[in-house]
Amino acid sequence: MNFRIVVALIIFCGALARTAMAQSAAAGEAEAQKCVDRIAAVQRDVINKYDDALAELQISLQKAADLEGAVAVRAERQRLAGESALSEKDFVAEPKALRTLQAQTAGKMQDLVTQLVAETVPKLVELKKQFTVMGKLDDAIAVRGAIEKLQNAYLPATRVESGSIVPADALIVAYGGDRARADKIYKGQKIIVRGSVGAFRPDPTESKSYQVFLTGGAAGGWVQCSFPGGENRFREEKAGSNVLLLVITGKDGDTVRLQRGSLIEVRGVCEGWDEAVRLAKCEIAR
Repeated sequence: MNFRIVVALIIFCGALARTAMAQSAAAGEAEAQKCVDRIAAVQRDVINKYDDALAELQISLQKAADLEGAVAVRAERQRLAGESALSEKDFVAEPKALRTLQAQTAGKMQDLVTQLVAETVPKLVELKKQFTVMGKLDDAIAVRGAIEKLQNAYLPATRVESGSIVPADALIVAYGGDRARADKIYKGQKIIVRGSVGAFRPDPTESKSYQVFLTGGAAGGWVQCSFPGGENRFREEKAGSNVLLLVITGKDGDTVRLQRGSLIEVRGVCEGWDEAVRLAKCEIAR
């Protein structure tokens, strides 16, 4: 083959490789930016509706001859015109009607933003997994950074309350996106995890104990729930052809039968991530 053609092919292939790498590195950032743009649009819409509600409230207070209330609402409208934002620091003590409107608006905005982020993060987590498997570690790191940036900007890392019900897929996505952040929210807390039984087995490290694995659905992954022996008795039994049940009898004598696909709620202490999200000292929540 002509030497010049060989050189041209090498240059062309190199350019294609660089383009592919650039596209890979940009994929996560593009997905995150799309989410940011949608959040901005939602925030604008909520703020516009809030301004309309403020105008109506001001007229109502004026008709009621409530000068102080009307002036407070007018001041809020002037602030809003300059800042186009609303957060808890902007909440007033009086009038109560204005504070209620502020709290409702801020709550609605946060709910919508949380929903958008919750829709985007699993996509980014999956992309990070793909890049890791393909050996594109720098791309995976870039996607991880995009996840962290998105969550830190729009989702407060508030520690979950003890006894809170957490879907298995939400827990898996949280640890798949940012383990350190997820630990701040969940680790050490006694929570109730809701999910479908994917598998079960005797605990390989603790005799007389059992592990039940809850699936994350579309999110993939597992929540490993460790049921201690002593307090519980376990046995496996067949129910029909190729159906295996795990029968758990608790210290109170109550018995539950689990099979793959069963939707259950498990109460336990979150121990963080070690090949799976781990839940210890588990019991079936009733």
